[in-house]
Amino acid sequence: MLAGFSGRVVAQPAPAARARPAPPAAPAPRRCCCEPRRRRAVAARDSSSGASSSSSSSSGASSASASAAAQPGGDAAAAKAELRAALKAAVAAEDYAAAAALKAQLRELELADPLTGLKFALEQAVAEERYADAARLRDQIRELADAARPAPPELDGLPTSSDTLTAGVRVKVRSYYVPAQSRPELGQYFFAYSVSIANEGPRPVMLSARHWVITDGTGKVDHVRGPGVVGEQPVLEPGRRFEYQSACPLFTTVGTMEGEYEMVVLDDQGEWGEKLEVKIGRFALRKPELAE
Repeated sequence: MLAGFSGRVVAQPAPAARARPAPPAAPAPRRCCCEPRRRRAVAARDSSSGASSSSSSSSGASSASASAAAQPGGDAAAAKAELRAALKAAVAAEDYAAAAALKAQLRELELADPLTGLKFALEQAVAEERYADAARLRDQIRELADAARPAPPELDGLPTSSDTLTAGVRVKVRSYYVPAQSRPELGQYFFAYSVSIANEGPRPVMLSARHWVITDGTGKVDHVRGPGVVGEQPVLEPGRRFEYQSACPLFTTVGTMEGEYEMVVLDDQGEWGEKLEVKIGRFALRKPELAE
């Protein structure tokens, strides 16, 4: 920000001016007989240009609307994105009539989605203090939201352990339920897992990063990434193994885990060079009474 400066203007006395003769009057301009025609032609050209611009914007709005209407139900998101882009372009071009039409079409497309339509109806019911209708609409929204949730993971026959070999690195995992850390009455279930990582290859490797994919019993997926494991980036010489334990709390009685470790291989020059993505096989998290 610039600093402000304050000041004042001081008027200087003007020197006495000598009288000058008035300039001769300029002759009146001659009017051309074709001047009215020129003005009419210019006005007609400007009107035609404005109409052409408005027609072009309206045509763009119509084509966007037709394209959106032609989209199948599965492409509703793409249709909405196309309409939003057309709306933005219409506003930038200051074609407010086309923008209003596109906004109405976008709203109509959003209301075509059952969940969005119910939410809009719920807002209206609350605003109009129709609370019985609002309660009914709320229950319908919950039912639709439950139906739209991802399917729970398939656990039939999935063991609570896995054993996977990738590029000479073997990863074994076994999970178990921890009752002492769980609170079933609050819907909290605590699972621990033991990991054994063995280097069965010919070169030293270093575990540099981890990525876990955790799916609970409702199908909700979480991704956990970070450097190393349990605060370490262990180096495994050929024939050596590294073991550690960790835990995973869930709000469901079952779930699954899988992922990968990022490893770096020590080359002949003693430099950490090639990177490996070592798979962690999928295994189940399950309470004991839900036996395999």
